[in-house]
Amino acid sequence: MESFLRNKKSSDPAIIIDTCLKAVVNRISDDLDGEAYHWKKPWGVKRFESIVLAKFLINHAFNRLSEDKLKENEKAGFENLFNRSFTSFFNDEFSSAGISFEDLQEKVQEKIDGYIEARQKNKPPQCWHVIYQQILQSTSKEDIEEDIQKKMEGLALIKENENFASIVPQYETQIKVLNDKVKSFE
Repeated sequence: MESFLRNKKSSDPAIIIDTCLKAVVNRISDDLDGEAYHWKKPWGVKRFESIVLAKFLINHAFNRLSEDKLKENEKAGFENLFNRSFTSFFNDEFSSAGISFEDLQEKVQEKIDGYIEARQKNKPPQCWHVIYQQILQSTSKEDIEEDIQKKMEGLALIKENENFASIVPQYETQIKVLNDKVKSFE
């Protein structure tokens, strides 16, 4: 019977929060670094965006899960631990570049406020598309699809004129990249 007993060893919430934050940041960074996103920014920009998005997602998830289940002082306790963990993690990530959380605190909050606004003003999945656009500083899926349509019409015209044959591959490549960007919204 002892083999079915669970180990009830308590864990330090600060360690759990640190571990969770690192795991979420790393997962977001790895995903955004994938070919499917066509996001050609330097590592530091991608890492910054990943860290800010992780902060938003963890806070959002915690607030949704704890909405009616925790007392205000328990919620405040989590927020304090999480903010300390976030600040420490942020500083560790960017200290070699001479950047601290204090330097970019306003920028981080602006981005998070934008994500919150996107969630409030749009229903899923549109809200997540808007957040995705903000992170990648991209145009909307609809705008990209409109651009594809224009390029396809232009391609049809230039294919009819042999004087423009040399730019056909360029247009075809642009259309392929734009189609891949549209797929990245899915």
